[in-house]
Amino acid sequence: MTLLKTLQGKKLFFQFALLMLIFSLGITFTLFSIFLLTGQSSNKGSAINISGSLRMQSYVVALTVAEYATREQEQRTKAITRAVNEFERRLNSPGLVKAIPNKPNDSLRILYHEIYSDFYGMLKPMAEQVIENPSTEAKFLNYVPSFVSKVDKFVFDIEQSLAVQMTWLRIGLIATCILVPLLGAVFLIYFQRVFFLPLQALADVASAVRKGNFTVRSNYKKENELGVLAGSFNYMIEDLSRLYESLEEEVKRKTKDLDQRNKTVNLLFTLRSIFSSSPTLQGDTLAKALAELMHYIHGNRIALFLVSDDLDSYRLSTAYPQLNDKAKKEFLQNLKSQFSSANQNKLAEESGNYLRIQVKDASRLVGYLVIHFEETQEEPRDYRLFESVSEIFATALINARKREEGYRLALYEERSTIARELHDSIAQSLAFSKIQLTRLSLGLKEELPKEQLQEIVNELRTGVSTAYTQLREVLTAFRLKPTSADIRQSIHKLLEEFHERSGIEYNLKNDLLDFEINANKQVHLIHILKEALTNVEKHSRASKVNVSLSIDSDNFINVSIADNGKGLQPAEREKKGHFGLSIMEERAKALDAEINFLPNTPTGLIVNFRFRTAN
Repeated sequence: MTLLKTLQGKKLFFQFALLMLIFSLGITFTLFSIFLLTGQSSNKGSAINISGSLRMQSYVVALTVAEYATREQEQRTKAITRAVNEFERRLNSPGLVKAIPNKPNDSLRILYHEIYSDFYGMLKPMAEQVIENPSTEAKFLNYVPSFVSKVDKFVFDIEQSLAVQMTWLRIGLIATCILVPLLGAVFLIYFQRVFFLPLQALADVASAVRKGNFTVRSNYKKENELGVLAGSFNYMIEDLSRLYESLEEEVKRKTKDLDQRNKTVNLLFTLRSIFSSSPTLQGDTLAKALAELMHYIHGNRIALFLVSDDLDSYRLSTAYPQLNDKAKKEFLQNLKSQFSSANQNKLAEESGNYLRIQVKDASRLVGYLVIHFEETQEEPRDYRLFESVSEIFATALINARKREEGYRLALYEERSTIARELHDSIAQSLAFSKIQLTRLSLGLKEELPKEQLQEIVNELRTGVSTAYTQLREVLTAFRLKPTSADIRQSIHKLLEEFHERSGIEYNLKNDLLDFEINANKQVHLIHILKEALTNVEKHSRASKVNVSLSIDSDNFINVSIADNGKGLQPAEREKKGHFGLSIMEERAKALDAEINFLPNTPTGLIVNFRFRTAN
């Protein structure tokens, strides 16, 4: 355990290398011991065989001496010498000598030296003596049993030594079989504690961080590679936590900014919708717009002031909520005390609890939007919003003024046209009738003949009738108005009413779109068509009329009304009762167009004029 605790403070590579070295040394030592025991056992086996052959060779020497003791010396010498030499060779055999321990006090070595000494000191000399003196045969044979008993004991000791070595070999193998799995288990447990469990803990921390939990930390504090990794991982988590928090704050800020922009867009759209629904700013249009603006900026009260053209004075136009006379006076006094002068270079000014926004376009200052707050606002102002709101209010007010001026000019123009029409037609007829009345009065005083007086009365009747007809035509012309916002529908309905009233067939070719002609030109166009169709109905005796409206490449509108009636002779244009032609000419002048009355082929009349589109 002390070793494991010591290793835990070292580098992982050092721990793994040391443990693998210990494991390798243990396995190597065990295998080396087994190898040595196996080698020694092999030597002992060979020694057992050789020592066993020494015992047999001892009997061979004894039998050879007994058999050849009575034979001739040459045979005896040869046979006994051969048997003794064979015994000597086996006694000095390397396989036997290697099996003898080197320790001097080893019993096996002592016994081997005794046999060695007895062979060279007793057995061999006695055998050689028998060669020389056969009568010593009995002495030799009596000595052999004691020598053989030592050889037997030597063989037995070698076998016992081999048995002991085999026992140790089995013990070593069993110990190896037990020790290797045990060391493997110990190393595995150690590796799990030192390496795998810390890695699993780091993996759990990484999984928690991946799920968004940046509060977890690794508790591994060892001074090794995993400790360095755990520390770096903790630093990384802290950096990620700070980055995530800053990212969340940025997302919240961006989301808040986007919501604010969305509210701003909705406000601007609402303001434009309010003003577009009532371009003349009738009713409570301005109050609705002010209410939307006040609710957006969380004000307490808001008012619109219009300034004079010389910027010297201004008046309260609209307020929300509505102010009574006392509240108006107080509001104006506070405004004058807070803002002393008109600074046209500054879009928005703030003083106390008041905020003043200029209402201006690119050319001039129109007025001020003044907002009162319950408390002083600390949040920064959105000057881009103020600029857009200023532009929207200024555009709406200026357009309303332009429309009002346009309506007044149109009214003046229409009145001028009526006066001109009355002067050029009815006034002349009435003047003619007045002259005839004067003639009649003088004729009655002078007592002119009845025939002359009747002629004057007839001319007077014609003048009055002409004036009456002209008055009806003027009234009919100026009562005419478009029945639809779509010029195509208005023209189609006009022709349908003409057909139902007169029974005359018509053919219409209309290439116009409603937005290509403004409202003023539409009115004049309808008047000319109406008057031309009235002339066809009353004077042409036609059975069919063709109406064509087209646009050429120069953006001019070409209008043609052609009938198949009797046509219009040049002299007839001066004839009384054709006042409609002059009305069409006046309307054509209003369109900045020249109207032509041309003969149709084979018969009939073509009314043709050309004017520029609204664009």
